[in-house]
Amino acid sequence: MSAFKTILKFQFHPRRRLHFTPEGWFFSALALSMGLIAVNTGHNLFYLIFALLLSVVIVSGIFSERVLRSIDVRRHMPSDVTAGVPFAVVVELRNLHPRRISYSLTVSDTADFIAPRKLGYLPSLQPGESKRFHYLALAEKRGCHRYDAVHVATRFPFGLFEKVRLAPLQESFVAYPRVLDLAKLKELASGNERIRNRKRRSGEEILALRSAQPDDDHRLIHWRTSARLGQLMLKEFFESKDYPRPVFFDNRGVEGDQFEHAVEAAASLLRLLIRQGIAITFATWDEEFHAMSTATEMRPALQHLALIRPVQTVAGSTFESWRSQALKQGGGVLIQGTAAFSVSLPPCKILRV
Repeated sequence: MSAFKTILKFQFHPRRRLHFTPEGWFFSALALSMGLIAVNTGHNLFYLIFALLLSVVIVSGIFSERVLRSIDVRRHMPSDVTAGVPFAVVVELRNLHPRRISYSLTVSDTADFIAPRKLGYLPSLQPGESKRFHYLALAEKRGCHRYDAVHVATRFPFGLFEKVRLAPLQESFVAYPRVLDLAKLKELASGNERIRNRKRRSGEEILALRSAQPDDDHRLIHWRTSARLGQLMLKEFFESKDYPRPVFFDNRGVEGDQFEHAVEAAASLLRLLIRQGIAITFATWDEEFHAMSTATEMRPALQHLALIRPVQTVAGSTFESWRSQALKQGGGVLIQGTAAFSVSLPPCKILRV
């Protein structure tokens, strides 16, 4: 009864594939020949041999299905992927059955940006045991990429057929634009656009002295002045505060190498500024991102650049927001694409690619 259920489940299972091996083709031809001979001659011996050969096929299908069914497959990959930079992928197999051993397993991984890759072969996988396969993958272009199913195949028990289980691990990820190492980018990332000072109770340069309050830190008391005036006087300091640097990417134009280079320059500049500890705001004609100061906060902007496309008609809200910030803060950065500006620009550094 259990064998019948196994055969019935395989027949309607959408995640199984069956391939003939060279031995399997020979065996199938032999079985078909025996069947034809039995029909033509009517001898019981040939019918018996034909039935025996068919039973081998049935047993092969049952055992191969039992080997594959208890295997749990998982894929692990990094959260951030950059085009042109290899990244590590781990495919893990675990035998979930408490007693049954899985034999003769071959593992392959597939994706839309790499050729199907055979990861390795396992002679056996003990109950509760797990094995990991590591490999490096590379996304050549930015944008959205997709992983397909992991293929787990076995030729157990007789090697006549290769049964493949498709583990449903389809998942998508976004590859960020490539990293450029340009001197112009380093020049744009150097220095601060504008620094203002504000008065606080801690800082670097003394601004003034004032009367101490009960909740003040007595470590900041200026004892010499306090002794001269006969009351406790507290030191106040300047503290430097950096404005977020406004960056705008002009994504007008047409598809092509020049546009791709401009996208890569924009992403590389964002990375460079954040790496140097400079807070930024970023905008394109499509989207606007508020103050970012860490790599985690920068991810939405990089994902936007990974999927960005040239625009022909533009709305001025994001550009006007960047322009007002640049005017207020005394400067900004403009990454200009293939189109020229017909409006006046605020004081800013312009990167033409």
